[in-house]
Amino acid sequence: MTNPFPSIYHSLDSILNILKKPENLAVHGVTELLQIYEGAKENKKKSDASGDSRRHPFIVLEGLDGSGKSTVGLRFAKKINGIKWQTPPESIKHLRSLTDENRVLFSAYYSLGNYIAALEVQVALKDKPIVMDRYWHSTTAFGIAQAVNDNEDLQELPPKGDQVYCWPEDLYKPDVAIFLDVDESVRLQRLSRRKEFTAQENLLKSSPEFRNNVISAYKNMSDPEVIFINGNRSFKKECEELCAIVKPFLID
Repeated sequence: MTNPFPSIYHSLDSILNILKKPENLAVHGVTELLQIYEGAKENKKKSDASGDSRRHPFIVLEGLDGSGKSTVGLRFAKKINGIKWQTPPESIKHLRSLTDENRVLFSAYYSLGNYIAALEVQVALKDKPIVMDRYWHSTTAFGIAQAVNDNEDLQELPPKGDQVYCWPEDLYKPDVAIFLDVDESVRLQRLSRRKEFTAQENLLKSSPEFRNNVISAYKNMSDPEVIFINGNRSFKKECEELCAIVKPFLID
């Protein structure tokens, strides 16, 4: 049976096997992407050898475009004396457009970006908390919704508990993942000044079904589950709730 979700990866090896195919290695930027991954892995190895076992909390902020997660993430990171990170990480952002016309490489790029970010944050977590703007939850939720949108044989999302929602065993887990849930009218108002949108962002605006499927996919995930909070409020109110959620993980 054909895999209905070919863009959802549950292991590092499955991503590397795709990227290392001869026809994909021939695409400009793929070899550099793999080299950046190897560099991040080597840096993590050196960090582990230092013997420093300190570890601050790893917090992930999720949300649709226009939810405010980037702004909230930056301000909240400052609030807890942490660092804001993101996926794709800065180390590979210059390669993002190289796979836009190739759906297979597009998903592999974002998926490997999660593993590269994971290696990077494990080093950084020795010094400060990390607030990550999107992670595996996001890659997977959008990938599932996109597959349902594109495949006529898929009438609806897989039920909660399906393997597709399971966290990869070899990917570093966050301590907590939080979704900023905003009304669609608020989201669109926040996006009104943006001039350029990706095809997926346009689909979010034009298709309530796609948008609802993305949100439902987030809700179906577990271990770690995604905690939804109201993102329509002021930062002060959001910050109070974020602090309450994260407090058990903070190092005194």
